[in-house]
Amino acid sequence: MSIHKLSISVIDTMSKIPELSIFDIHKLKNISLGYLRKNNKTMLGCCRFKKNCRWIKRDKNGKIVERGKDFWPYENTLGPDDVRKIDLHPDLFSESRWERLAASVLYHEYLHALGFRHCPTFRKLEALWPDEEARLGSRKVNLNSPMYNLWLHREQNI
Repeated sequence: MSIHKLSISVIDTMSKIPELSIFDIHKLKNISLGYLRKNNKTMLGCCRFKKNCRWIKRDKNGKIVERGKDFWPYENTLGPDDVRKIDLHPDLFSESRWERLAASVLYHEYLHALGFRHCPTFRKLEALWPDEEARLGSRKVNLNSPMYNLWLHREQNI
């Protein structure tokens, strides 16, 4: 599956998750998609924000009220329009057996694009991804997805 077909599928799935209905899911389709370097050993995906974008809280007039590193979305904070690009590891597209993991990774990155950092709200939303076997979790909660563990040892399993 191509990265663009994957995007359509993930956005369609997200649009069916009631807890995400208050967010601009439809704007995710406008985000540029690409690939990480093939030799990247530590990341499956990365959401890259435009220069000078920050996790901020704005008032009704758009004036910045608070700046911070760890805010999760308040009204009028970062969103899909602030994302420059989302990159996924190219090996996720090397074999069809990784498609489900690729979908889970793109879902994770799209949650970042909606303005979420790795906060408790993010983790609750991430847990809503319907494919439990491919769901990532976090380093703090242990990346114990069966599919992720296969991915880590993919070169040994060929």
